[in-house]
Amino acid sequence: MTLVAAGAAFRYPDSDTEALPPTDLSVAAGTITALVGPSGSGKTTLARLLAGLLAPTSGSVTVTEAGVASEVRPRRGRLPGHTALLDQDPAAAADPRLTLRRMIALPGRSRRIAVDVDSLAREVGLEASLLDRRPGEVSGGQLQRACLARALAQQPLYLLTDEATAHLDPESVALVLQVLRARADRGLGVLAITHDRDAAAGWADHVVTLRRPARG
Repeated sequence: MTLVAAGAAFRYPDSDTEALPPTDLSVAAGTITALVGPSGSGKTTLARLLAGLLAPTSGSVTVTEAGVASEVRPRRGRLPGHTALLDQDPAAAADPRLTLRRMIALPGRSRRIAVDVDSLAREVGLEASLLDRRPGEVSGGQLQRACLARALAQQPLYLLTDEATAHLDPESVALVLQVLRARADRGLGVLAITHDRDAAAGWADHVVTLRRPARG
């Protein structure tokens, strides 16, 4: 199974320039693909197209299995069931009113998925004693681990991460990458946006560079 962007491009309605020029990219199940490129090259836009949060203005985004391609279509208010997102700013992605336990469980349960919060917390190295705290009561690294657990609770086929380790301490970075590798080895397809191509070469199966920055 492969998530495929074929000539996918995107232009915002009020813009004369493309946020993403026509781009080809594939993310295979069981692999980690690192996406690098200069600021403004369209990395985040491409991830949002692959996630089904945006529809390409030209080209296509599909999930292909056994030679059969199914189009990825945006669904208002939620991600398609095949994807989960992990953003670089966990504080912005977390509801400050929820405990970490409820935050991790909520998206999966909304899809009627049984969620073992304690098992996920152990997997991402999050102490059980932190699960009853709220986002403002834990460190940035701890909150990002909770956000990773929340993404995994949705049982996605593909996990898309946008500079998810950019502001983490080395221990948290190593932990996140370890979890991503273990999950990829079990069949998860991972697209990881990063600014560090040299480092990505050490942990990704494939490194793809967007070389053309958007203009305007």
